[in-house]
Amino acid sequence: MEAIHKNELSTYLSDWKMHVEMRNKLLKIDKNKPQNIDEYIEAIFEHTKDLWIVLRYLDLKLKILENNKLPLSKKFQDLADATVFLKCTYIFYQMLLDTISRIIRYFYRENEDIKLPQSLFMPPKNNKRKNIPKDISVILNKVYKWFPLVKDRRDEIVHDCESLLILFKGNKSGINMLKHSNITYKKEIKSFGGIREDIGFFLCAYQQLIDDLLDHFDTKFKDWYEIEMVRPSRTQTGRVGDILL
Repeated sequence: MEAIHKNELSTYLSDWKMHVEMRNKLLKIDKNKPQNIDEYIEAIFEHTKDLWIVLRYLDLKLKILENNKLPLSKKFQDLADATVFLKCTYIFYQMLLDTISRIIRYFYRENEDIKLPQSLFMPPKNNKRKNIPKDISVILNKVYKWFPLVKDRRDEIVHDCESLLILFKGNKSGINMLKHSNITYKKEIKSFGGIREDIGFFLCAYQQLIDDLLDHFDTKFKDWYEIEMVRPSRTQTGRVGDILL
């Protein structure tokens, strides 16, 4: 059986579920029946949509702040809005990654009776984890390089920051270069760096994770469910990857 999908996880999983159910109905079997997957598919769709909306508004507010023709006195509300959207970006981003982790754990639990760690994307202590199969370890090793940074920033915003600031820094051309920093409860300012550069990095890392994961599921779904997904039918990126890049 052949399924067509895009490079977007909720669509991919919805196609997979439909083909499993169709196969089971035609063959009059109840093998490998998808269970408890609907809530994960819906969560991925909702989290992706939420992140996309926040990024759209953040992009709009950043462009207003970067407009040198407008005096700063007319940008105070836009500055406050941009700060809120920036905070939401990190929080929604981690929510999305947490759901993807749950999906990976679901498939390995259901099909191989393997209980993967709850903190799946965090690098293991001493670089060893006994119960992670080699095929998924290849993907996770890439994630270990950037996920801790995402988690640290989310934790700082939620737990450790008194406030998060967007700072204006002019370059030689007089154009505002926006930076974001935080003030910790110890009254120390910690610089995060360029807003667009950092978020662009996270979005690229996310898209690479999805690309790798769908390649992986292509192979595993053929073994687990006897369904062959078709890679050439995928699009280049998902919606989120088009924002702020």
